[in-house]
Amino acid sequence: MSDIKKVRFQYKGKEVVGTVKRLNRKTVTVETKTHIFRVPYPLVTPKMKPPSPSKQKSSTNKRNWTTSQKKDYQKSLVTNIVSLTREKLRSLHVAIRLLGEALKEGNEEAINEISNEAIAELNLIYNLPPLKVYTGGKRRMTRSGGQYYGEYRTNGKKEKKYSTSVYSRTAKNQKYVAPKTFLRTLIHEWGHHYDKHKLGLSNTYHTKGFYERVKTIYDQLKETLE
Repeated sequence: MSDIKKVRFQYKGKEVVGTVKRLNRKTVTVETKTHIFRVPYPLVTPKMKPPSPSKQKSSTNKRNWTTSQKKDYQKSLVTNIVSLTREKLRSLHVAIRLLGEALKEGNEEAINEISNEAIAELNLIYNLPPLKVYTGGKRRMTRSGGQYYGEYRTNGKKEKKYSTSVYSRTAKNQKYVAPKTFLRTLIHEWGHHYDKHKLGLSNTYHTKGFYERVKTIYDQLKETLE
């Protein structure tokens, strides 16, 4: 880690001072008294440089993938998703607007019910099997100082097979997550479900194609929250 221990950066028009906890490839993990931030290097003062690539990590990334894994990765990388039509968006926009209101009010029961309704509608549109959504609880911290926003499962007990959990409160302050952030996580986890069943992937990867598919749906749904 760099010798720099304290950094400053702008957040919502105010200067924030925090302790450097970790140097990532694109961002610096900074801890303040109340929050943990991942700040792009150009925004921190004094200026910092990202760590040099590790030879050990490089060799790990070049692990021997099976033919099936390579095929899944390539398919995930290049496949697009069909955008939602205006007709399909009408009922989804109503659900997302209500979801945003439920998060602002901290209504756990409504958050869970509406999340399941929205995902059920998406599954119907894209001809996917059911996906149970569990909401509530606070995010868990990662070893690197970040947070787990959600989790997609494809095994386990019958009631939790093909299910996802999306945490509705932050890790430290346990405040309810902002509606757009919650929605982005919800669609991200549904994206794994889409890849698993629509694309027929045994392994779902965070490829550029995956993020583009998630963004396509998220951008259409977030309109009602703006």
